[in-house]
Amino acid sequence: MNEKREIKTYRSIDERVEYLYKSKKIIVDDEDKHYFSERNYISMINPYKQFFSTGRNNKGKLIYEKNTTSKNL
Repeated sequence: MNEKREIKTYRSIDERVEYLYKSKKIIVDDEDKHYFSERNYISMINPYKQFFSTGRNNKGKLIYEKNTTSKNL
């Protein structure tokens, strides 16, 4: 039971928005940033991310090719 867990560091709302765009091609409008102070990232993104992916790469990670907006979440 020598599981190594990745320790995730806290990201500001702006850092989360930048991460979403760079990694998942999700565009968060300024008017929607307040949702990240009301709900955590996992509850907002994880349940919906498969709807925005176009498949998986050879490592099994989801691929995001098209830009989508946070309004679609």
